[in-house]
Amino acid sequence: MTSERTPEVLISADIILDFIFVFDTALHFFRPYTDKDTGQTITNLRQIKSKYLRSTAFYTNAAACIPILKTPMAPFLDAKTNATIITNFNILRMIRIFHFPAQFEELKAFLSRKDPVNESVFRMGVILFFTQLIMCVFGTIYFGLSSSTVDDICPGSSRFAEDILGNEMWIAEDEVIVSVMDPQICLASPTIGVECNDCPQLMFFLRSVYFLMQTLFTIGYGDTVVPSKLTVEVIMACVFMIFGVFGYGLIIANMTSVLSNIDVVSMRFRHEMDTVNKWLLFRSVPTSLRERVEMFFTYLERSQHGILDDTLFEGLPKQLSREISEANTSLIEKVPFFNPCYRSKDFLSKISLALVRRIYPPGSYVLYGGEKQRELIIVKKGRLDLYLGASSEIIANLVEGDYMGDHQLLFGTVNDVGAISPDFTEVLTLTFYAFENIMDHPSQREFNFRFLGGNLRRSTDSGAVDTMNKAKA
Repeated sequence: MTSERTPEVLISADIILDFIFVFDTALHFFRPYTDKDTGQTITNLRQIKSKYLRSTAFYTNAAACIPILKTPMAPFLDAKTNATIITNFNILRMIRIFHFPAQFEELKAFLSRKDPVNESVFRMGVILFFTQLIMCVFGTIYFGLSSSTVDDICPGSSRFAEDILGNEMWIAEDEVIVSVMDPQICLASPTIGVECNDCPQLMFFLRSVYFLMQTLFTIGYGDTVVPSKLTVEVIMACVFMIFGVFGYGLIIANMTSVLSNIDVVSMRFRHEMDTVNKWLLFRSVPTSLRERVEMFFTYLERSQHGILDDTLFEGLPKQLSREISEANTSLIEKVPFFNPCYRSKDFLSKISLALVRRIYPPGSYVLYGGEKQRELIIVKKGRLDLYLGASSEIIANLVEGDYMGDHQLLFGTVNDVGAISPDFTEVLTLTFYAFENIMDHPSQREFNFRFLGGNLRRSTDSGAVDTMNKAKA
């Protein structure tokens, strides 16, 4: 198709898309990434640039940016050459489809931050997306092969009968397209919304995809055969049928997995909740408290499929459990007393192992103001609202990564503020009992924790002094 027959809107959109691809390629030089080995987010621009330049993503993006060169080249080329270059250059954009698997993994990780992702449902969505993408690509290929016998697929209604109907093209057998392009039929019974002299590009594409869907999902055409006399189109139809057998089977198998998993999981959860409710009724637990218990187990089922941390760690080797616990070391290091400048890696590892994960339902009191509760609280997920003394007025909030209770843990002081969870909140807790056992270990003799009465107020340790100074500030 010549550039004169291409709508101005598509030409403008084509140029804009070129600049979007270039901008996206440059933006990756400043995009932080997560290190797969440590789980940390890398924000250093030098590291980001080095990793990006060594990745296949950079070369893929660079190749997809080549079509922007057609814009400055256009004034120096004739119309036919320019149209050929535009067509061939734009094909390079399709190379970016290799980014889709990684982008779906990022989407899955993003969705998992709030609620767990159902693997079968997510996989079903990915399969359907790629099915639609493949149908569009194959439909375009099919249309290109079927129209390879003519120079102009839209010759105009006056030459349609000679150029199109005179060739062995599937368009000549397609009654829908012929009713628009053939002047005799179009003028006799005009199609609503389509002018007889128009070139229905969208109709060509949709009819191609329709034929492809008919091939992939039905394996047959009723009383008709492949609407073409060209051998290449018959071969392509056979290839599509083979792909259709595997694709259709894959979709059905995954759908079966989705339905069966939903049924098994929900039935197991309902059975367990019935058992819990019977026990609560036997113990005459108030209705409001029973509802909170059910809410807690529902959240546990949604977030980690009902598996308790203790159950999981009991079945793991000690070294593997240690490495999983050490993933929280970065949160511990934010606390002044546990700053890596003052503490060894072995000490921080012991503290990470001593952390206990707790889940608080909405409206639960995590710490009570005015009481002595020697625990370090680190917010892992969710939010905590802080209130002062006996007042119910919220004065501040703690979000993911924030902590409280370090001063009380070290010096045994009374909690000035209390904390309540407005929604489901997960925290990491270091109890005084666990902290005391670590401090009494022979490797920590320099603290003289027992000699100081379990209180570091008189200690000259740099971490304890730093904690005291920050509390005063």
